[in-house]
Amino acid sequence: MNSSPNWGKAEAAENLQSTGQLLRHAFVLVGGLILLGAVIAVWQISVMRQRAQRLYDAEQPALAVLMAHNHFQRFQAELSLLAETHDAPRFTAKANDLRRVFNQDVDNAIQALNGLRTGPERERQFTGLEAIRTMFSSQMDDLVQLARLGDWKGVELRSQSRDPVLSALSESLVRDIDELVAEQKRQELDEIERAGDRATVTLLSIGLATLIVASILGWRVTRSIGGRLQQMDAAVRALARGEFHQRVNVGGSDEIGRLARVFNDMSERVSVLYESLQRSEAQFRSLIENVSDFIVVVQADGTIRYASPSFEREAGEGLSVVGKNLVDLAVDEDQTAVLNLITAVQVKPPGAVEARAPIEAEFHVHRRGGGVRNLEVSATNLLQHPAVNGIVINARDVTERRKLEEQLMRAQRMEAIGTLSGGVAHDFNNILTVILGHTEVLLQALKSSPLSAHLKSIEEASRRASALTRQLLAFSRKQVLQPTVFNLNTLIVDLDKMLRRMISEDIELETVTDPKLGTVKADPGQIEQVVMNLVVNARDAIKDGGRITIETANVTLDEDYVREHAGARSGPHVMLAVSDTGAGIASDVLPHIFEPFFTTKEVGRGTGLGLSTVYGIVKQSSGNVWVYSQPGRGSTFKIYLPRVDEPALVAAEPAQPAVESGAETVLLVEDEPALRDLIKIALSGHGFTVLDVGNPADAITLCKKHTAPLHLLLTDVIMPGMDGPALAKQVQKERPDIKVLYMSGYATNFIVHDGVVDSGTNFLEKPFHPRALLHKVREVLDSSSRPGPA
Repeated sequence: MNSSPNWGKAEAAENLQSTGQLLRHAFVLVGGLILLGAVIAVWQISVMRQRAQRLYDAEQPALAVLMAHNHFQRFQAELSLLAETHDAPRFTAKANDLRRVFNQDVDNAIQALNGLRTGPERERQFTGLEAIRTMFSSQMDDLVQLARLGDWKGVELRSQSRDPVLSALSESLVRDIDELVAEQKRQELDEIERAGDRATVTLLSIGLATLIVASILGWRVTRSIGGRLQQMDAAVRALARGEFHQRVNVGGSDEIGRLARVFNDMSERVSVLYESLQRSEAQFRSLIENVSDFIVVVQADGTIRYASPSFEREAGEGLSVVGKNLVDLAVDEDQTAVLNLITAVQVKPPGAVEARAPIEAEFHVHRRGGGVRNLEVSATNLLQHPAVNGIVINARDVTERRKLEEQLMRAQRMEAIGTLSGGVAHDFNNILTVILGHTEVLLQALKSSPLSAHLKSIEEASRRASALTRQLLAFSRKQVLQPTVFNLNTLIVDLDKMLRRMISEDIELETVTDPKLGTVKADPGQIEQVVMNLVVNARDAIKDGGRITIETANVTLDEDYVREHAGARSGPHVMLAVSDTGAGIASDVLPHIFEPFFTTKEVGRGTGLGLSTVYGIVKQSSGNVWVYSQPGRGSTFKIYLPRVDEPALVAAEPAQPAVESGAETVLLVEDEPALRDLIKIALSGHGFTVLDVGNPADAITLCKKHTAPLHLLLTDVIMPGMDGPALAKQVQKERPDIKVLYMSGYATNFIVHDGVVDSGTNFLEKPFHPRALLHKVREVLDSSSRPGPA
């Protein structure tokens, strides 16, 4: 046997006759020999029968003579008795009967002699019988004549003269016939013996020839059939053992050769199918063993019959979960839900179309090695399926997804709160701008008045309110940033003395900086606010002395971190970590620490905006913040800011220009009347001509009707009906040379993207003092270029 078919047999093997033809020839030849032997045997038997018949015929002459002798004696006795009665008629009749019987016996003897071989001896016997017949007939005639004459004495005397006849019959004739018969019998027996010998030799010869022919044919059949059948048998047995690559190297064009080719074709197809099945099984096994989802087959009572390797690795205790009940693997509060799932999947009628529709559920199971995993489950009833005979449960570990969903919900909640806070801060900024502006005007007018002290209190309260709105805007990520490239190490060194003054003497401040720290692009002032807020939060968490650690490092966030931390981005980052040895944060408090106005401090010790400001600044700076804490083991806040491949810039102190009056015409568009009036007073008091309107539509109408030059469009960004940039486009169609200055306390995507004012856009952040307004207006009017609308 070979592993592959070989059709290159010798020419003799290729020209083998059909197996059926070969067997037919063998049967015909053996049958012909047997038939020949039977014919020869029948012929020999016929010869022997002929010889036996001749042997029988050889006995007949002696028997016929003996019969004649017996008949003669019997009739002689009867004649003697009749002679004593002297009844001539009866005697005559009896004599005639004796003569007829004797003649008949002699005829029978002659006929029997005719069966013997011809020869002088047989002729001599014929002559003797005829002489005896003549002698006997003459004697009978004489006796009858004497009886008719009544010479009974003469009859008696004549009867006594039968001795010569008897002597001839009993001695000479019988003896001669016996000798002749004996010779004839000896010859026939010899012939029979020779015929038997010939028959024996013939039959033995035919038997020997048949044996030789049968042996030759058997050897040839065995050679051409038996050997190949043995190979076929061995190949079939190997195929039955699973050796699907078996092939038989059997040639010939007979039935066995064709059967071998069919077997090789079948074996090759089975081998291909088996290899395909093995590949499919290996692929299926690989998928099952490496898939992260869980596949479990349970019985009707919940006993596990099969569990995928992923489930074995995650769930239960001990070596294997097979044989355990799925209900026992669930946490106590979810065991009822698991039992209800197994029951519900079996309630559907087995014959219904929707019987195999999966039932979905969600429950928690104990994790191998400790912990709990949240599983999203789909159960299908395949109890009636002959290949499965169980309930198939497909489960997916959604623990991390649920955490991310919870983080996303918190982020969405924070976003909603931020939107609300930003809107409130925007309106509040308008009010604060009016209060601060009028307060500054009154302070200048009433410098020597006793009321100036009250005005300064109002101004201070307004400044604190303004700082509060900035914190709200920082949380809502709507404040305007001034990003620059800088090194966090430098910022922390500059803040070191201030931070140490902020904490008590029993708290140790330690800084661990990376000397090869990369640079970031953010607003340094905002990042300073982040560091100070985190240090203050750490200080408040330490009761009886401890340590605060500020650490910087270069890190690279991978995809695993991004998957586990919603909002994070992969890639190179700079880490800023602030750790403390304080009381830590409870697990139920952690989800809320970045919410505005949420605080665990006693009343009067905090506004609840410190960490929310940190969250907003970091998010607006394209960073990510995460907290790690356990009660009694302190807290660590880690901030990740994107690392940039740019050198740090050295910021120059801007020079404050002197406040100068102007004679230009300013088109003021502000929907808040009090703020609009304040701006008009501030600008008009320094020589500017102010045309003020309360909405964009009136501004467009005024622009068309006013024939004198318009030098500056001072407009709010967010207004009803039309935003500031859209208004600027409309105005610049009528007045191409007009310059534009936007003002807003709320960073929007109209002119600010990611907290940064668009390049070439003039912007004044609310709330502002009249001095800042005059400086900005003068700066824009004196600029050489006309910035277009955002």
